[in-house]
Amino acid sequence: MNHIVVEGFIGSGKGAVAKAVGKKLKLTVVDVDRLVSDRMKMTTAEIYERFGEPYYRAMETIILTELTQEKETLVVVLGSGVAMMPQNQTYLKALGTVYYIKLKPQTIIQHMKASKKHTWIRSEAWDEQVSRLYKEREPAYAKTADVVIDAEGKSAEQIADEIVERHLKTGPEAE
Repeated sequence: MNHIVVEGFIGSGKGAVAKAVGKKLKLTVVDVDRLVSDRMKMTTAEIYERFGEPYYRAMETIILTELTQEKETLVVVLGSGVAMMPQNQTYLKALGTVYYIKLKPQTIIQHMKASKKHTWIRSEAWDEQVSRLYKEREPAYAKTADVVIDAEGKSAEQIADEIVERHLKTGPEAE
């Protein structure tokens, strides 16, 4: 399969990048977190609270396996923890090209402070929490990525342009 898969840390802008890629290539964008929430008819926070992280991660894996069967080329936005599960690495490779939107932890913290979306992680020590999570997750992103995009100082549109250019050079249309 040749889906375009976008991964990155919380607040990296992967959703905005994926939407821009989808618009430019006229492809459907699917968000794994959204698919899990829709399937469970609960928010991510509710799923975590009621069933715990292992259950949520299992649901992500189920969604990934289903997406590997999708024939239409999609832009797939991963939840920030998908790459942490070793079994998902096989499914990610089967999905298509994985683009890692890489930012420095300090930039991510700035994005999160400016965002209204990521209030769940806020606490007195949230800078330290973000830095700790980043250190845990970054090696998994690097391992699962086919392409690492240095996103420092770039807009979602600029990153999307990089992905589109590469996809058009290496995608099924180019073969």
